Amino acid sequence: MSAEEVSNDLAQPSILDQRSKAVNKAIANPFAFSQHRLNYILPFSYASNPNTLSATGLNTENVDNIEAKYQISVKLPLYQMENSTSGLYMGFTAVSYWQVYNGEASKPFRETNYEPELFYSWRNELTFAGFKFNQIRLGVSHQSNGQSGLRSRSWNRIFASAMFSDEDSFYYLKAWYRIKEDPKDDPFDSTGDDNPDITTFLGHTEFGYGTKLGSFNLITLIRNNLKTSENKGSVELNLSYPISERYELLMQYFNGYGDSLVDYNHHQQRIGFGIQLKFI
Repeated sequence: MSAEEVSNDLAQPSILDQRSKAVNKAIANPFAFSQHRLNYILPFSYASNPNTLSATGLNTENVDNIEAKYQISVKLPLYQMENSTSGLYMGFTAVSYWQVYNGEASKPFRETNYEPELFYSWRNELTFAGFKFNQIRLGVSHQSNGQSGLRSRSWNRIFASAMFSDEDSFYYLKAWYRIKEDPKDDPFDSTGDDNPDITTFLGHTEFGYGTKLGSFNLITLIRNNLKTSENKGSVELNLSYPISERYELLMQYFNGYGDSLVDYNHHQQRIGFGIQLKFI
């Protein structure tokens, strides 16, 4: 590749450049939170087969298929390299499934998942063949639903991820290793592994793809256990349309395993409509 071609590649903006500038501005204040993953609320969400294990007062007779779902996800810089956004970050994501229309069961939260993370992020401007290699992350995360007994779900992971982009699209790849836990002697024990087979259903990898379709934004997340026998995984599609500089209308579709932790081994289809903070 000639020097002129390299120069042209570096001058070509990628789809994530605008988002990167906004994030860089936000984290210039070391005490400021910025958006980590998608932030949205789906006031109307239809789940084909919601699991009733996770909420007192719900059972197979009175659980509603229509509920609200929302996700809040932020990150905070703990340490940053001088004149760089590379550094150590803390992230937090909470996803809730709210039976808000279920007056018969007093409108309970069917499930809430919490995921704190600690990760180091390397950001760079490396560009090759029209692709910009935006960032690499290495970290550890804990995810749980804050429940006890048969409702309890949790796991800990070491993960690595990479994100790269071109003018029209971005690509995301994440892989993880689950930190093993001791088996339970009794299902009601407070210690031990709540979900020993979770990687059978959620696998060890996730692939993301985002692009623009005219005025619409599309973000797709795919998980798979990469097994030829008992192949399991999931796909999530997020199609959004901007209505202002900050907000977008959102349609979300999910099909597979792991819609929530209590559903990790429970096949689910979900479609929801709502609003989200602008991401790309």
